[in-house]
Amino acid sequence: MSNHLSAYPNPFKDTLSFEVEVDNNISTIVTIFDESGKIIKLLSWNLKKGTNKTTLSDLEHVASGAFTLEIKDMKGYVMFSTILTKE
Repeated sequence: MSNHLSAYPNPFKDTLSFEVEVDNNISTIVTIFDESGKIIKLLSWNLKKGTNKTTLSDLEHVASGAFTLEIKDMKGYVMFSTILTKE
């Protein structure tokens, strides 16, 4: 197994789901930034070995545009990063 991130749908409207596959249990920080670097969403997520899924369903107030999703370990290492678009 290798570490993997999938975020969908992309582009998203009100709800964004993501799935992360990791080799070991690890505590992470999930951050979504807008194009100017402003944090739109910040949450902690304890990943378990294998596939982890979650959904953010409170994104209707977020303006349309491009966003960066980052998942970092507790030491600040970026494990995953991807670009998302809000319709």
